[in-house]
Amino acid sequence: MLGLVLLVAASSAPAKGISKEHQLKAAFLFNFTKFVEWPADRFETTDSPIVIAVLGRNPFDGELHKLVEGRSVNGRFIHVRLIEGADEIPHAHVVYVAAGEETRLNNSIFGEPGVLTVGESAVFAERGGVIRFTLIDGKVRFEINQASGDQAGLKLSGQLLKLATVVRKTP
Repeated sequence: MLGLVLLVAASSAPAKGISKEHQLKAAFLFNFTKFVEWPADRFETTDSPIVIAVLGRNPFDGELHKLVEGRSVNGRFIHVRLIEGADEIPHAHVVYVAAGEETRLNNSIFGEPGVLTVGESAVFAERGGVIRFTLIDGKVRFEINQASGDQAGLKLSGQLLKLATVVRKTP
């Protein structure tokens, strides 16, 4: 099912002003919300939104906002926020960190309870990010650091783990 969802997202034409790569990453970010279970105490109410935050430079040019607008996952609407610093991360459920934006972070955000950290660089992965995007033969793929997800109290779906090119089970 996840593979089909991601295949459909990958086949759509790129939006004006955004690369195909970042269009696919936006689709992945939305779809990750369907295959992660957050600790119940990460939400104030049963219908509190899932917040996807983009730290620093926004490579999505509005595509992520358009993609999630009016959509919900498990009864929760999805909201996208642009954030500037690590102090805003605890208010999000998914945090995307573009390559080069790691300088805005401190190590304390890795393992932040209930935060799915998603990034692009090897530095991000080494510091404890949960999901890292990679390009393999020109295609967007992802690696998962399951130990980091466990430390953050996240339950990652077996379907999601199967689609990852690498699953690390140790920090």
